[in-house]
Amino acid sequence: MKRELGMSLVLVLMCAGLWISNPDFLGQSNVVNTTRQISMLGIYAMGMGLVIITGGIDLSIGSVIGLTGVLLAKLSSSGMGCLGYPLWVGVPLSLAAAVLVGLAQGLLITRLKLQPFVVTLGGMLLVRGVSQAVAEGGTLSFGDSPFLRLANDGLLHVGGDALIPYPLVIFAAVLAAGAYVLHSTVLGRYMYALGGNREAAEYSGINVSRVEVLTYVISSATGGIAGVCYASYIGQMSQQVGMGYELYAIAAAVLGGCSLRGGEGGALGILIGSAIMRVIDNGINMFQVRYSDGGIRRIWRLDPNWTFIIIGAVILVAVVFDQVVHIIQEQRRVRRAAEASAAAPRPFEAPPTAGAG
Repeated sequence: MKRELGMSLVLVLMCAGLWISNPDFLGQSNVVNTTRQISMLGIYAMGMGLVIITGGIDLSIGSVIGLTGVLLAKLSSSGMGCLGYPLWVGVPLSLAAAVLVGLAQGLLITRLKLQPFVVTLGGMLLVRGVSQAVAEGGTLSFGDSPFLRLANDGLLHVGGDALIPYPLVIFAAVLAAGAYVLHSTVLGRYMYALGGNREAAEYSGINVSRVEVLTYVISSATGGIAGVCYASYIGQMSQQVGMGYELYAIAAAVLGGCSLRGGEGGALGILIGSAIMRVIDNGINMFQVRYSDGGIRRIWRLDPNWTFIIIGAVILVAVVFDQVVHIIQEQRRVRRAAEASAAAPRPFEAPPTAGAG
């Protein structure tokens, strides 16, 4: 909880600084759009967080997002080369494909004892290739389909904008489900146990393989849900959509307190981490400094080409911070153990026997 409070304070300070720099940061349009972006990131960051808590990693989630959107466009769009099926057919089939990706990767990791990094890296490239083949290297458009309202509309309309975009409603449901699973179910306790000490979890009778497969299925499912939202938001899909999104998800989870060692993290932290990542992304475009140059008022803005430099630096800082915290905690445990050992009563020592006189 201390880490969540600290990151919440960082988020508030960031928002305050950006608002002072540019009052438009808290304008209705920017707030609604940023909330939408936070929600869509948070949906699949929740799945990534579950995988990280169990001690794994899912590098394919960005490709799953792209595959879901491409399949949905292929199945339900009325454009050239698309099949034109109703959305109630396209959405379930696209989500089923996402779930199958997670199931396949989970089985490869558990049955063949392969490293999650290698399996999901291969899955990332393979799924990206499938998306490219389905889209035939081009772009599939939804045109003016009512489906576009899913991401671009919402509840409580004020001034033409929906104050509560539908992706926020979906994210709230995913967040509530993730919090319930992690903190109120046996499966959640098993996830923490698996990430904390895999061997101990196995010896305690936990079906480690089943738990691990479930986390990858859930991760891909959240990627599929996010893919549907992104397809609606963008309005057209290609194999490029979703590229690099796995890095945002990892960064959001780590910033929110999910240790890459496993066994740590929570739903609230993932929410905060997702918000920080999208506020940074938005802040790169919104931040400005007004100054006077020879009586001429000028505005200095951040170079958008620095986006990945800043985000990469944030990820490194988060990982370094996580490592430092673990080192300090380990030192404290060692010191307390030494103090407890020194304070413990010594065993009774028999007095020496008198020598023969």
